[in-house]
Amino acid sequence: MIYQGSAKYPVTGIFIHCTATPSVWRPKDTSAQRVAAIKAMHTDPKPRGRGWRDIGYHWLIDRDGTILPGRPETQIGAHVEGHNRGTIGVSLFGGQTSRHRDPFGRNFTPEQERALIDVINDLCHRANIEWIKGHNQVDAGKACPGFWVPDWLAAKRIRL
Repeated sequence: MIYQGSAKYPVTGIFIHCTATPSVWRPKDTSAQRVAAIKAMHTDPKPRGRGWRDIGYHWLIDRDGTILPGRPETQIGAHVEGHNRGTIGVSLFGGQTSRHRDPFGRNFTPEQERALIDVINDLCHRANIEWIKGHNQVDAGKACPGFWVPDWLAAKRIRL
């Protein structure tokens, strides 16, 4: 079981995000360097960054399917305002021009899809996951993650 902060906050949900970066972003960088760039966007002082204490997401998935850690799962994330406690934030690189009902493959790669399924399966084995949502399901003003998660889950036959 994954707990955040203490046994009072078991993880029960997964939020899927996108980094809202171009599909070709920092092409000479390694996956770890791209994660570091996202972390800087989150942690640099305002106005350059958001001024957070750490990267907001727990896991990030690069275009080639590489899965990289962000914030430790034992810490409450900073990925969906008002919905961070008891949730894990997973972000896909890309999605800059996406819309909330785009098909997954319009903005993301097959490698990312396989990796996302792997991350979901792993989290479901290690925590009592009750639900999976896209950021746009709780914030209608957001396109993130750039596809409608309930339709994607149904198409992939992912049930909890």
